[in-house]
Amino acid sequence: MARPKKNLNEASSEIIEENFLQENPGALPDASGLVTARAVPEMRRIVFLNGRDPGCALMFHYHSKSHPLKHYTLYHGKEVDLPVEIIEHLENCAEAQYGYKQGPDGHPMMYTKGHKYIFQCRAPGKQFVA
Repeated sequence: MARPKKNLNEASSEIIEENFLQENPGALPDASGLVTARAVPEMRRIVFLNGRDPGCALMFHYHSKSHPLKHYTLYHGKEVDLPVEIIEHLENCAEAQYGYKQGPDGHPMMYTKGHKYIFQCRAPGKQFVA
């Protein structure tokens, strides 16, 4: 019988760093607290809008081959400097929207009728409705 895998989103930061270290040994802070980055990411100043939970902070961690593991806390309606890679990731987060249609047997059948993008990253200074 297989053991269930741990979900890293529910794990503590020590477990996340331990698992990440096994995958990529050179990307965590060393004894001096410095992280070695292989590339300098392009940064942009944006206003973060949380469409899922307006007014609540969004806390998440992110890493990729070009971006070391980092924890982010973004507040609805606040300006922040973020790498372009993170902005693209946030703008591509979507929830499926479901609807019903008549199935081949005449009974209602659920289907995905589209996606709702839940986070927005806008340029600062532009008018927006929060």
